[in-house]
Amino acid sequence: SDVYKRQGVIFMCVEIIKVASEVLNFSRQRTLVNMRFLEPAIRMLTESPSKCMRNRSYGMGTDGKNLYYNPEYVLRAYQKEKGFVSRMYLHLVVHGIFRHFFVNPQIEQRKWDLACDMATEYIIESWKLDFADISAGADEKRELDRIRKNVGLMNAEKIYGYLKKTKESEIDWLEKIFRRDDHSFWYPETKNRNDVIQVKSGQVNQNREVMFSNQKLEELWKQAAKKIQVDLETFMKSRSGETGDFLVNLKLANRKKQDYSAFLRKFTRLGERMKINDEEFDYNFYTYGMQLYGNMPLIEPLEYKDVRVVKTFVTVIDTSGSVEEEKLRRFLEKTYQILKSGQKSEDRVNFHLIQCDALVQKDVKITSEKELEQVMEDLTLYGRGGTDFRPAFEYIEELRKNGELTNLNGMLYFTDGMGVYPRKKPEYPVAFIYDSEVLDEIPKVPAWAIRYLMDDI
Repeated sequence: SDVYKRQGVIFMCVEIIKVASEVLNFSRQRTLVNMRFLEPAIRMLTESPSKCMRNRSYGMGTDGKNLYYNPEYVLRAYQKEKGFVSRMYLHLVVHGIFRHFFVNPQIEQRKWDLACDMATEYIIESWKLDFADISAGADEKRELDRIRKNVGLMNAEKIYGYLKKTKESEIDWLEKIFRRDDHSFWYPETKNRNDVIQVKSGQVNQNREVMFSNQKLEELWKQAAKKIQVDLETFMKSRSGETGDFLVNLKLANRKKQDYSAFLRKFTRLGERMKINDEEFDYNFYTYGMQLYGNMPLIEPLEYKDVRVVKTFVTVIDTSGSVEEEKLRRFLEKTYQILKSGQKSEDRVNFHLIQCDALVQKDVKITSEKELEQVMEDLTLYGRGGTDFRPAFEYIEELRKNGELTNLNGMLYFTDGMGVYPRKKPEYPVAFIYDSEVLDEIPKVPAWAIRYLMDDI
């Protein structure tokens, strides 16, 4: 009789898995029919049933490769609310499109998890899908509207920045409303845990590599996201009203990122430095001379070397009220740390730090590393009015005419982008630097200007 009971339990488990798989397959097909442009992302996930999830509060999760689900959870959810499973399927797919699970291990996990779920739910809610509609409470919609007013464009990075300044009591409240799926697969400490119980041998690889560091998988998700973007921009323009915020977020996520140090090298110029140049030193003649004469080389090494340096440079910071003071400081520290890295402490430079809102408020001249350190220590911001880029350009032109700025290497303008650009192209390279966390869309700059979006200010 015990054998028959065990066989009955096994048969019941198999049936539960089979029906749950059919429910997921139905949800996937409905999503493909209604959201055809998501197909590249949907095809990225392989469904893998598990008796229990790593985080027992949730019944579904993904590591970017597998879509893990508790079969009993799927059936109960579908029985209670038919659109819920489709909603969860979409939720996990959107996580993948924006590569939420490829995270820095130093991130505040709790707040990042919540930010990702909130950003994902905002996007799905904006699509207004009947087949994935759930009885989301008034609290959820009210909180999404409130936070949008604070952060602007609703993406995980901006919401995470907001949550880092939020009290724990509010975090607790938001988690009750928005947390949806198991994110424990995203983090390295879950690599060797054995609390995902396999339903069928071989379906879940417990010793797989940590997915957040899997560059190949991340590249596949990037390709899928780019295909979706192209689809939306070309074949589905008629649906732009439905996918507006999603497309803007997608463009920000898909843009090619460049290292800031490498970017600043565009403004350097070759200059001679008193330094032995091993690259242009001919060791054959040198050793021959030493062998022939004992202590006299035929050719001495070159005592100078061409290096890339910045001698004359201007940084303008937008001190209008819309730019955060703390981020201005971090931008300046990062910029000048890179610029001075190519200099010797005794080198004389001509750096100008200009503060400008709608008018030029202050100009500080920096000629040495010591002065630079002093300026950063005593930095006080002036202005906090409106934004107009033209006065700074006019002021710099006056300095150039007066001989103060000769051989200008270039100019950086740190801003939120909400200002009036000059019409005329200046005679020196100009880059507008934007903090990507505060952008609601990728700003348009004049054809003569360089646009750079910073992600790690």
